[in-house]
Amino acid sequence: MNRKRNVMLVLLSLILVLSACGNKTVPNGTLSETSSQPTELPPTPTMTPELPKVLTVCTAEDPGNLFRYEGRMSPAKKTVFTAIYADELLFASQPAYGSSEVVRFAADVKPGMNVLNSSGEVTVLKEGTLIFPMAESQLGEPAAWTAAEPARMMQISVEFKLAPGLTWSDGSPLSSADFLLSFAAANELRHPQELWLIERTASLEAPDDATLVWTGIPGFVPVSLAGLILPPLPAAQLGGIDPAEMGSAQAGGEAPMGWGAYRIAERLSGGELKLERNPYFDPAPAYDQALIKVEPDLQQALSGLQNGACDVLDLSYHLEGQGREVLTDLMETGHLVAENFTLTYQLVFGIQPAAYDGGYSAWTAKRQNYFGDLRTRQAIAGCLSAEPIASEILGARLPEGFSLPQFDSLGTLEQAQALLDEIGWLKDDAQPEGARKASGVENVLDGTSFSVSLLSGSSEMDREVSQAVARRLEQCGIEVSSQALPASELYKPGPEGPLFGRNFDLALMSWQPSAAPTCELYRSDAVPNSGNYWIGTNLAGLADAGFDAMCAAVGNAELRQRLAQGADPIAEYLPAIPLMPQISLWAASGRVDLAGAEYFGGLRFWSPAIP
Repeated sequence: MNRKRNVMLVLLSLILVLSACGNKTVPNGTLSETSSQPTELPPTPTMTPELPKVLTVCTAEDPGNLFRYEGRMSPAKKTVFTAIYADELLFASQPAYGSSEVVRFAADVKPGMNVLNSSGEVTVLKEGTLIFPMAESQLGEPAAWTAAEPARMMQISVEFKLAPGLTWSDGSPLSSADFLLSFAAANELRHPQELWLIERTASLEAPDDATLVWTGIPGFVPVSLAGLILPPLPAAQLGGIDPAEMGSAQAGGEAPMGWGAYRIAERLSGGELKLERNPYFDPAPAYDQALIKVEPDLQQALSGLQNGACDVLDLSYHLEGQGREVLTDLMETGHLVAENFTLTYQLVFGIQPAAYDGGYSAWTAKRQNYFGDLRTRQAIAGCLSAEPIASEILGARLPEGFSLPQFDSLGTLEQAQALLDEIGWLKDDAQPEGARKASGVENVLDGTSFSVSLLSGSSEMDREVSQAVARRLEQCGIEVSSQALPASELYKPGPEGPLFGRNFDLALMSWQPSAAPTCELYRSDAVPNSGNYWIGTNLAGLADAGFDAMCAAVGNAELRQRLAQGADPIAEYLPAIPLMPQISLWAASGRVDLAGAEYFGGLRFWSPAIP
């Protein structure tokens, strides 16, 4: 019994020991069935992802179809193009006269070929066409071309090398085939924006994937070699598509590829666009994304610039039409940037109204020939520019201290009045404040009051300029009655429309900048009349061979050097007086650092100076 009791005690002690050991290891190194799970470690903290930097560009309108050769260029579309294209980076260098890239040669010409005649007009060569013949590498005097003794004409060929490493935003390389496609599409569509260049291009060839050779038509010797090549279209995506249908393609008008700082990531509702960094563009732009946000209401857009809803207000808001108080606030709280100081806003003289086309008689004409004498136009130019209208209007509208260029004067007020006296437009001593009256003025009946009408548009800017013109001319003794018309009436086609029907005394006109010299607006062949269905830009009706020849020389690199330095056909013949630049303003919030940034038709998105 004692032995049994001792065995039981040993077994009981062993059980108690094992129970007490609990989770301890046993000699063979295995865990006991009663061991617990390892203690859990505290969670590792995760980094909050950094939010992308987004530049929000507000625009007043839906950019719409983004096909580059669609024929319309709205300010909103220009904003998108600035982001996805970088036209200035396409070529390794800009060819220049005197370099090996530019070749002049004497071309044999044949009847039926398109040439540029001695007046600078694109025409079909035939017997008697006036041309500048080429002899001993020089242009001779104008001569009539004849098959009996055919003369050669100068032709220009320019080689362009694509910048190395250029790629589309999908990573595929740009090649010369892309440029051939854009030229073919533009040539097929023939919209006004590209037509001037297309008509003067004889051929565009691609010797290899990185080289383009542009050749002009005989007689065309461009002053500037920039812009002779139209920006490319992606041949891999759009090749084989009819140009009229390219705008409907995804890579054409919906989400076109570019080679600029950004690429289109998504088209949102209401015409808005989400852009993302183009990973193939170097240097990387400062912002990860750009949002093109449509906000039609100007007041909402201005508020958005303050509260962060907008970082930039683009050109579509036409901020140049706002009052000085608004513009001053934009400049003081952020950035106000002006573009385009080209004097495209002009006062056009009704030199040759359509009523004179059948002949003019001072005795029977409903309107006297006020402006047929160049000296009269010169006197008026002096009246208007003695104190430049641009300085007055812009100086009163733009914030104080805003930098403006110097606008030229075409004479003093005293000189202008003396010239009017010399012509025979005299002040009436009995009514010294009244309009001058004709006394011996050529083609004007004696006693005719110098009293004329001035047509303009109905915008606030038109009203201000119209009033400034009237004030200055009244100082010179010329009475002016101003009439503002809606655009639909002012620009109505001829013969009914006052401008294109050439039925006005004076008119304020604003022309779009063009690749062509401004003087081409007033060439003899551009007079709207019944013979050309009233289509033309020479609303003044000026028809002067001397003007045409001078304009042709201004646009010809070989002939331009023969002119006096700074020669300007418009200033010499005065079909119109340049008055104002049609400036364009855009604004950026103070949150956007523009220090050192560059501009190209708006904010240059890719500038690394923008944080």
